[in-house]
Amino acid sequence: MNKVLYIIIISLFSLTIFSCSEDKEESTTDTTAPVIAEVTAVTTPTNDTTPDYTFSSSEAGTITYGGSCTSSTTSASSGNNAITFSTLSNGTYDNCTVMVTDNALNSSSNLPVSTFTVDNTTISSSASDNATVTFGQSYQYQLTTSSTYSGTITYSLSNEPDNMTISASGLIEWTPSKKSDIDNSPYTITITLTTASGFVLTETYDFTVTGTCTTGNVMSIWAGDQRTSTDSSKFIKNITAYTDNASSGDVCGSGDNKDCTAANNYYFHSSSVDLTHGPTPTATTGNVFFYNQYDNTTHLYFFYMFGVSGNSVADTIKIDIFTDNNSSTDAVVVADDNANEIGKQSSGCGSSDACYKGRHAYNSANSDGGVIGPFSGTNYRIFVDLGGTSTIDNSSTLTLGNLDSFKFYSKDGSSFDLSDNESDWYPVDNFTVGYNTTLDCSN
Repeated sequence: MNKVLYIIIISLFSLTIFSCSEDKEESTTDTTAPVIAEVTAVTTPTNDTTPDYTFSSSEAGTITYGGSCTSSTTSASSGNNAITFSTLSNGTYDNCTVMVTDNALNSSSNLPVSTFTVDNTTISSSASDNATVTFGQSYQYQLTTSSTYSGTITYSLSNEPDNMTISASGLIEWTPSKKSDIDNSPYTITITLTTASGFVLTETYDFTVTGTCTTGNVMSIWAGDQRTSTDSSKFIKNITAYTDNASSGDVCGSGDNKDCTAANNYYFHSSSVDLTHGPTPTATTGNVFFYNQYDNTTHLYFFYMFGVSGNSVADTIKIDIFTDNNSSTDAVVVADDNANEIGKQSSGCGSSDACYKGRHAYNSANSDGGVIGPFSGTNYRIFVDLGGTSTIDNSSTLTLGNLDSFKFYSKDGSSFDLSDNESDWYPVDNFTVGYNTTLDCSN
């Protein structure tokens, strides 16, 4: 073979091999971008400020975040990738994206993260799991929240007793007033809170009604002058009115046929009070209660007295009493201190002229007091001023003398006082009493 031809053939063969090798190298270069997809979106709304998110990738690579979301996780693997977003403020996130770039610098398209809302509202108060209320007494519980998320919060109750309410601000209020309120106790109450973002929180607790049902009208007592408006933060306690039992032949005062009127129930004689229906007076307290005539339970009478016959603390008592918004025409039914008789004033009692001023003096042998009424309707208020300067006669100073306190009595036998001398009571020098509800023990 010609030597020149041989060289040419060998050269062409080598060139062919080199050319094929070069083509093979070019065909293995990665030009395919990763494909990514959302697997698990962020729960919305969520109160987690560092929410989790899962996406899938067809290739490993580096993660790039866009919009308002970032994460410390920057490496993606082939398959599912769970990431945690860095701390987010409250609000709605609709511009977050995720992108993966592989080792050959091929980048996926931006994956939009499904829109989600962060709402870190939490319930910061906690109702007792064994909350109780005595029958006829008012129950209150304020649900409070902690959050920087703006917007309206709505509240609702479930498994609650009849007539229990929750306000737009999360205040639960209820007064058990029927026998069934006791019979159906205990309750498992659930409070549901829903934020403007749609985030839902619940609080559940056990609630029990104690005591026994005692039919009658219930009055609430507030500290201060609450004649024109009621400040729930000044609420002190409820009391139930005493009621006679005239239908069973019960009588008031002396004599078998003496009707149980308010005056007969006070039974003023021998310069002292001798109650037929009501608490036992004490020598060192102002004793206060309400009385219902059995045959007219829509009308109540306000009773108060100081000292007991033969064992009173010698001193002078001066108080002011005001009434307002009464549906009945009230009057002084009994005033057993003729020298300092309660006087009905012509003005000075808010929206009505039913105003009373009491000046009571008693000695070591006698008691004093009086009865005002009747009171009817659901809006009446009785304001009793015990200290300071008289608002009827500003030349006179109000005083309870040597009395320890005013003590309130309820038909169920309970009592409490408003005394500066006992730290476990609510110390006030004036108070307001008004209608709350009527207890019904027939259902």
